[in-house]
Amino acid sequence: MYSGQARTPQPKGRPAVPRCAFVTLGCKVNQYDTQAVREALARLGYEEAPPAAQAELYVVNTCCVTRASHAKGLQAIRRIARQHPDACIVVTGCSAETDAAALREMPGVRCVLGNDAKPLLAQLIAQLPDKLPPGSSPAPFFHPSIHPPIQPSSPTTAPPWPAISSFAGHTRAFVKIEDGCNDFCSYCIVPHVRGRVRSRPPDDVVAEVARLVANGYLEVVLTGIHLGAYGLDTQGAWGLVPLVERLLATPGLRRLRLSSLELREVSDGLIALAAASPIFCPHFHIPLQSGDDDVLRAMSRRYTVADFLRRLAAIRARIAEPAITTDLIVGFPGETDEQFRRTVEVARRAAFSRIHIFPYSDRPGTPASAMPGKLPWETIRARREEMKAVAADLMAAYHRRFVGRTVEPLVESERDRRSGLLAGYTERYVRTLFAGPDELRGTIAPVRVTAATAAGLRAESCEDPR
Repeated sequence: MYSGQARTPQPKGRPAVPRCAFVTLGCKVNQYDTQAVREALARLGYEEAPPAAQAELYVVNTCCVTRASHAKGLQAIRRIARQHPDACIVVTGCSAETDAAALREMPGVRCVLGNDAKPLLAQLIAQLPDKLPPGSSPAPFFHPSIHPPIQPSSPTTAPPWPAISSFAGHTRAFVKIEDGCNDFCSYCIVPHVRGRVRSRPPDDVVAEVARLVANGYLEVVLTGIHLGAYGLDTQGAWGLVPLVERLLATPGLRRLRLSSLELREVSDGLIALAAASPIFCPHFHIPLQSGDDDVLRAMSRRYTVADFLRRLAAIRARIAEPAITTDLIVGFPGETDEQFRRTVEVARRAAFSRIHIFPYSDRPGTPASAMPGKLPWETIRARREEMKAVAADLMAAYHRRFVGRTVEPLVESERDRRSGLLAGYTERYVRTLFAGPDELRGTIAPVRVTAATAAGLRAESCEDPR
């Protein structure tokens, strides 16, 4: 896909056109990071291959937010080493911060890089020797991130990041506007592996969004480790609301969506901006995590259930039928049956349109991992299944509101695998399936909704793509 790029001469012994493949685990920020590395390697002459194909280089961008996500990264590394024993495996991402020494000893791994070294990844790969026995990476190629001390920085000290111009495999483009988190929730390892908040200069963000739109992307999703903290490290010089205001004026941009926001960051100003602009998607992802105030305190969350419900009411007072999605953790240490029942009740009262449910998972180094009252897996699993049923009921109820109405999904490049129908997400992030020609892919297509389930909408084309 990058065959038109100019190529620099390759070191002796390497193929004239080296191939690289990517395995990306975890959040939207990791997906953005991979895209930046993908474009940097393309400029060095690499051509991309699918993850299962033969390649000279494999970049594994790991996640360690849960034990399961960390294990998936290890499995991917072992699988690549087994299937492609002569390949060079470069490991980066959050697992590289927590388990660098162990990763460095894994078969096939030539290079381990922390998150802050990702902007240098392509240049470091270009310096790697052609043949290096697994587990013998020299020290210069081992770069775990060293995060700055806990103090504000100025706008000029924010770390640079390579700009992107496309987003491979996606109809929507993600744009990272900040990295790091200052909150240190008791269960979360992320601030320990991503560091403190570092914001990207607004001019860089505006230019990148304009470039992506010019390259055909109708929707852009702003993302970050702690998105709502954008500008916190600049002592007020930058802020999320002013940045969004600038981005909404981007010529040709049809949709701007925000990823996860903490409750205190869903300000009246942000709500007003969303209410006034047809480009700002009426979709707010606000993690609740628990519906019990005592559990929230144990989690080091900075709100009460009453605060949460009041803010949802403020959104609904200004915006018609907003999509409000959330994260919930079930089985937190010490969570009683009564506390879980409160969470179920609050989820129903909040009328979420989608719930991401996470069974509690110990992460070494976090306060929660040392808390008493760990629940047996059977209890956690039962609560997860009950909450999944509640989530399905809420999703179906929200989706039924749109039956008989016209909605506008952004049609994805790939058809639905099961039905063969076109598929896309509306501005309220509702998955919609409908029959239509391939020419509608990549467009925003008005369709009339004929049926709704917890999984999404079925519709028929209005044959007026935009």
